[in-house]
Amino acid sequence: MHELGLSSRKPYKKCARVVGEVLGKFHPHGDSAVYDSLVRMAQDFSLRSPLIGGHGNFGSIDADPAAAMRYTECRLEALTEAMLLADLDQDTVDFVPNFDNSQKEPSVLPARLPALLLNGASGIAVGMATNIPPHNLGELADVLCALIHNPDATLQELLEYMPGPDFPTGGVIMGNLGILEAYRTGRGRVVVRGKTDVELIDSRTKREAIIIKEIPYQTNKASLVEKIAELVENKTLDGISDIRDESDRSGMRIVIEVKRGSDSAIVLNNLYRLTALQSSFSCNMVGIHEGQPKLMGLKELLQAFIDFRCSVIERRAKFNLAKAQDRRHIIEGIIIGLDNLDGVICSIREASSNSIASSRLRAEFGLSEKQAEAILDIHLRKLTVLERRKFVDEKKSLEDQISGLEELLSSRTEILQVIEQEAIELKDRFFTPRRSTLEDTDCGQLDEIDVIPNEEMLLAISEKGYVKRMQPSTFNLQNRGTIGKSVGKLRVNDALSDFIVCRTHDHVLYFSDRGIVYSARAYKIPECTRTAAGTPLIQVLSLSDGERITSVIPVSEFTEDQYLLMLTVNGYVKKVALSSFSSIRASGIIAIQLVSGDELKWVRCCTNDDLVAMGSQNGNVILSSCEMIRALGRNTRGSIAMRLKEDDKMASMDIIPAAMHKEVAKLSDQPNVHAKGNGGPWLLFISESGHGKRVPLSSFRLSRLNRVGLNGYKFSSGEDRLAAVFVVGFSRAEDGESDEQVVLVSQSGTVNRIKVRDISVQSRYARGVILMRLDHGGKIQSCSLISATETELEDIEPWEVAQ
Repeated sequence: MHELGLSSRKPYKKCARVVGEVLGKFHPHGDSAVYDSLVRMAQDFSLRSPLIGGHGNFGSIDADPAAAMRYTECRLEALTEAMLLADLDQDTVDFVPNFDNSQKEPSVLPARLPALLLNGASGIAVGMATNIPPHNLGELADVLCALIHNPDATLQELLEYMPGPDFPTGGVIMGNLGILEAYRTGRGRVVVRGKTDVELIDSRTKREAIIIKEIPYQTNKASLVEKIAELVENKTLDGISDIRDESDRSGMRIVIEVKRGSDSAIVLNNLYRLTALQSSFSCNMVGIHEGQPKLMGLKELLQAFIDFRCSVIERRAKFNLAKAQDRRHIIEGIIIGLDNLDGVICSIREASSNSIASSRLRAEFGLSEKQAEAILDIHLRKLTVLERRKFVDEKKSLEDQISGLEELLSSRTEILQVIEQEAIELKDRFFTPRRSTLEDTDCGQLDEIDVIPNEEMLLAISEKGYVKRMQPSTFNLQNRGTIGKSVGKLRVNDALSDFIVCRTHDHVLYFSDRGIVYSARAYKIPECTRTAAGTPLIQVLSLSDGERITSVIPVSEFTEDQYLLMLTVNGYVKKVALSSFSSIRASGIIAIQLVSGDELKWVRCCTNDDLVAMGSQNGNVILSSCEMIRALGRNTRGSIAMRLKEDDKMASMDIIPAAMHKEVAKLSDQPNVHAKGNGGPWLLFISESGHGKRVPLSSFRLSRLNRVGLNGYKFSSGEDRLAAVFVVGFSRAEDGESDEQVVLVSQSGTVNRIKVRDISVQSRYARGVILMRLDHGGKIQSCSLISATETELEDIEPWEVAQ
């Protein structure tokens, strides 16, 4: 079509003309294969960005065939010219002989964007097959630019720019696990649903209808309607009274009327389960790379395209450079001739033939053969002063062009800039909004949460990434100084990391040491007994190799005034709106940017009215207002929380709720005004050796971040360190004493739960009392604070989280 001149600005021509050219020059096989390919490239429901503009009947989403090629007409789309054919005549790709060696054809086209990803690909060969989903042009340009700027970008970072496929028929992509797997390994399964609405068709009887507006990619609409009708007739599908297809040129509309008294949500769920309204796209991203078929992930595909594009730009620059140098050479000869015009005319007049004239010019003025021929071909009208000035200007322009091309060829950075610039130009001209939406769910089964009671539960997470869900009655109250009760069987060399109380319907946010946050409903964790070993977190979350979960936050509702406060081991603190984490894909999203060697360790929920207490392993404490910490976006590093010494790291962080502010108001600028008072609230210090104490909150003054802090604990040995700091006294009994309990977990997995009121109140410089004997248990691994106002000594009711 390019050779025939069927550009986007020219009139349409019969498809039969194009098919005939292809058969005669490039593809000596049946015409149906050629015409079917042409038709598919013109269908906007088959290709995300059609390459051919069609005029006439080119088929429909109901699998109606296209009209015969003698009736239909076609021409190239503007995108095809700009993306695939722009540099074809500049020696950018290799040309190979056609089937009868009568002419040459390009082995590949010099694409400016990876067409393999843009429109996808599907095909079968001997022993191999490929199935690549289509993508959005704008997102493809963005992810290409992101990889150019950061060649070491992780798949996680690339997903920020291109979150998944974008099918031409729209639909809803359910979950991200299949996308992540496909982009990581080249193989994956993407579950796609049709887009539906529920409309009220009779307000008196409250009858509803399900409206299907979009269907999954490569689904036959007519077959889908036929299948639904067949299931209703066979009584397999209940609750449907009528089905009709009201689609027209304005869009798709399949109306499914629900029977009176039937639940439309259940009917819709059965439609997803029994019909192609929910189907899967199996990705098998095989491409021919360096002459060999190869299974590639997203980053590998993009990198291969960047390498190919660099080669195209380099060849184009060399072609244009040689062309400019040849022209400059001719212009230099013409200028020499014009400067010696009388001598040139004399030599030509005295010569008896063209060849003698050419040889005389070469001998007298030191010209090359091409320059002499150019002077002989020059017209008399070109001998004016004005024309000479034009030649001089052209020479200067050529020298600038040559200099620019030589600079481009000498710098890969500049070549990459050209690739980026051309990709952005395509995006600016041809970008269209995303059609497929992404929904954060695992498999998309409806009503799963409705059959699960919203009860309180315990989650125990180990250092090596095992998690188990238990009933809250699993652990009974212990006395201070006892050995405790084991949390259950752990793997060899494993230790308990975290222990939280939440409800089964809660969203549990899992924060990893690499600053990535994952989300899963609490009931997704299999329930087990205390003695069970637990489930590997990698079966629930899409964790990378070596990635550890360091903090777990249960969230029942993503409110606007709530924030998450994050603290790293090296002392960086950041506040992010909780609503930023309301939609987390299964592959996780970035929660905080970390510097090399740092880890995200603590995450807490807070509001602007709350205060935060942060402690270092050396026992220093900073008390600050959450309002003073500026709210930032997810993809930032944060600010310095505390000035740490070389051997010091952060040990813990806790939030002081706004309800405590009346008592906190007693804080003065002097650090020790109320140091001897026993009135709460208190800071509960727990050391790694199992010692602990309470210190009145009034012993600490409010301060800004990036300070050394006040000393809050004196250790009994040089090897001891601070394990945790909690604010206690929020929940109190009638006598004004703390009603909280603290759960201590040793490295061996032993759990001890004791009353906070049994821990003595001491000054900032005291060493504390023994909370848990660790003669054979190592160090304190983790601590959790709970409130149990209605708890009896040997029978625990469901717990309530105090922080």
